[in-house]
Amino acid sequence: MVQRSEPVIELALVDEQTLFRDAVRALVEQEGDLGVVASAATLAEIEAVDAAPRVVVTDLVLPDASSDHVVPRLRTRFPDAAIIVLSAVAELPIVQRTIASGASGYVSRTASSDELLAGIRAVACGRAYLQPAIGVAFASRSPADAPPIDGGGLTPRETEVLRLLALGHTNAEVAQLVGASLRTIETHRAHIHQKLGRHTRAELVRYSLDAGLLRADGGNAATDGSPDSITT
Repeated sequence: MVQRSEPVIELALVDEQTLFRDAVRALVEQEGDLGVVASAATLAEIEAVDAAPRVVVTDLVLPDASSDHVVPRLRTRFPDAAIIVLSAVAELPIVQRTIASGASGYVSRTASSDELLAGIRAVACGRAYLQPAIGVAFASRSPADAPPIDGGGLTPRETEVLRLLALGHTNAEVAQLVGASLRTIETHRAHIHQKLGRHTRAELVRYSLDAGLLRADGGNAATDGSPDSITT
């Protein structure tokens, strides 16, 4: 039996497919810090539960709501919960709209178990998370393709650092991606916070979306494998 030395991160699962919900439940409940307190096939079912999950893991394709309405309704029902989308749909424009609507993370069904668990833990701690394959799809666009930010006074390098941070990369990962030292990235980040007046990752994500830095130009991310594959 797993010893739980820390409070359990309580999850709600929303997916039309019972077998898929059961697979995700079996996966997360092997972990010492995760537990499922609610499970539902529809938005109406999850909205009716008497639970206060810390994280809601949801599909976008549900029988009683359009994909654009799923996250806003969950935000209304569970205002204190982080929402991470786990979906077979991974087109970049949809990912962008979903994050803009209030989701903290996005993982495709082609993700590994480790990626899903990392995403759940990240959003539970207040961080943004994109499955690495999706983040790479965004980041692979040339920095020159990103539109300029109106206001803020960011330099081109600060703009690129902002974009990578908004994609969920750590300071160390950004340093590696742009070929700079960690101290230099920390300095850039401090300047970004000061110039924009935004101090959390969620605020940086929203600013980047509004500014068009994360604007998707179409295409699929992470299309290898079956859309329903979750390794348990």
